[in-house]
Amino acid sequence: MARALLFILMSTLFYKVNPLTCYQCIPETSVKCTETKVECAVGQCGTMKTTSYMDNNKLADMIMKNCSLTQQCVTASVNLGAIKAVISNQCCNTNLCNNQSEPDPPKNVLNGIMCYTCKGEDCTSTLACVDGEDHCIKATVDADGKMTKVRGCATKSFCKGDLSTQIGQSNVTKGLSCCRGNLCNRATIVRQYDLIQIGLLLFATVQASF
Repeated sequence: MARALLFILMSTLFYKVNPLTCYQCIPETSVKCTETKVECAVGQCGTMKTTSYMDNNKLADMIMKNCSLTQQCVTASVNLGAIKAVISNQCCNTNLCNNQSEPDPPKNVLNGIMCYTCKGEDCTSTLACVDGEDHCIKATVDADGKMTKVRGCATKSFCKGDLSTQIGQSNVTKGLSCCRGNLCNRATIVRQYDLIQIGLLLFATVQASF
């Protein structure tokens, strides 16, 4: 009896977790891709939708599926006024559970927080934040070789954790920092052309973080 109990305990200690099977779909040169199946040693299955906007018009909309770590299972957004990028990542932990077409879209409900942003060369304008954008953001972005400061609204998930680290340490974005409180990100001057370049660069960086 004692030997049988010891065997059960040892078997439990050395129990090997079976890998999770997830759908994988990673677009390369277009917004569409073909789903395949992949085994994930750790983490969960994820479906991520990344949408970028320019002047309230949708610039790009991309959906990806893959293995996803727990800390990546967040909704994040950054709004620079003329440019906005939204990441919606929905995760699950059973085989092939990430078969949904896309996560739920953001609601765009005003949350009462205001941050500085830029319009043309005037960076004293204010921006109303929406949904989970509870931080004001400061960053310096390389736009065609010129380091330019930007301001706007962002979610806590964009400001902290792995996503912030990857973006802050990229060769595109430097000095990423966030603060809480209305108008806590003092403004500076940025040209409208720079804002367009910055939006495209931020969108590319966010895509690479998945």
